[in-house]
This record gives sequence, structure tokens and C-alpha cells, in this order.
Amino acid sequence: MKLDAHTKAIAIGLLDKGYKNAANSFSALTNEGISIKPTRIEILNNDWKALQNLKPDSELILLTTSIMGEMAGKSYLLFNKFESEEIHRACMPYKENEAARIMETEAILMELDNILSAAVITEFSNYLDIAIYGDVPMLSRTGQDDLKDLLANDLSNIESQDCFIVADTEFVSENNSKLRPQFIWKLTSDFLDRIGKVGSKQKDLV
Repeated sequence: MKLDAHTKAIAIGLLDKGYKNAANSFSALTNEGISIKPTRIEILNNDWKALQNLKPDSELILLTTSIMGEMAGKSYLLFNKFESEEIHRACMPYKENEAARIMETEAILMELDNILSAAVITEFSNYLDIAIYGDVPMLSRTGQDDLKDLLANDLSNIESQDCFIVADTEFVSENNSKLRPQFIWKLTSDFLDRIGKVGSKQKDLV
């Protein structure tokens, strides 16, 4: 797995383009326009480094999506309680019934994960000219300590040289509210090598 400046820029550009496309789709679900952009992206080849800057909240919602097809991997999308409630507010009228709100929120977050994951996976697929797609996401609720144990166990069940992309993102709405969910992408060890091999293609990404 090679990580030179040009390859890194292409990988980051693919993420950024995917997020921009996802923002258009997500805005259609909300009562206001949403922009989505990465604020910090790290590309790592060590699973424990990918766990160093997880959200510190005691209550977190984790959405896990498996990448299927010609390149395997997973995406992990993290929201805290406040972010999940704000996303519900943007998409649905308020309900007094807490159980109904939770069910609606989880359904919205799963749809949002579908939108975000599919948009980025599509960029990977198109650029690399391979057939890949995201499976149905799985949702779980956890705290930071349990989350680290869960992810450490999941991330360790792979080759030590696989690629991890940690992306802090920012959702900005028309009323200037800002949410900062976190993405971790786990990709096969040859992901960056594949990116580098097609790096000469004329792509308007960087």
C-alpha cells in the first residue's frame, strides 16, 4: 500500500465529491438545504490509530455498512445523541412520544447512512472501474468505551496492512447549525495501490 501526496489527494477528492453528491440527496429529506464536507481526513494503515480520536460521548449511535463486490471493506458512521436529535428535527415534526421519535430517528439515520455510503462507494467504483456496493446498514447504540472494544474487535479481523480512512465531517444547514458526525472507512490493502494505478486518468477531483 503506497501513500504518496498525489494518491492521497485523489482519495480525499473522491470522498469530498461523494459527500457533495450526498448533500444534494440528503437535502431532499430535510426542510432545509444541507452541505456536507470533510473537516479532517487521515489515511492510516494501523487499526489502533484509527480509534484514537473517536467521539468522546457516553451515548453514540453507530451505523456499520459492509462493502460488497470486487473490493471488500466497511464503513462506520458515528453520531452522538444531539446530532441524531437535530437530524430528526430537520426531517420530521416533533413527536411527544419518545419511542416513536427514537424509531423515526433510527430510520432516518439508516437512510442517511445509505445516502452517504452509496455516494462515496459510487465514486470509488467509478474511479477504479470496479463493481462494488453497500449492504444494508446495521445500527447499534453504545458508549465510547464499548465502541472502542467493538471496533477494535471488528477491525482486527483483517490483514494488518489494510487501509483506514478517518473522516470527521461537518453538516451545515441553511440556519447555520453545524453537526459533526464521524466516518471510518476500512478498505482492502490494495485500495491505495489501485488509486495510484489509475491516477493518470483525467478526473476533475483535485
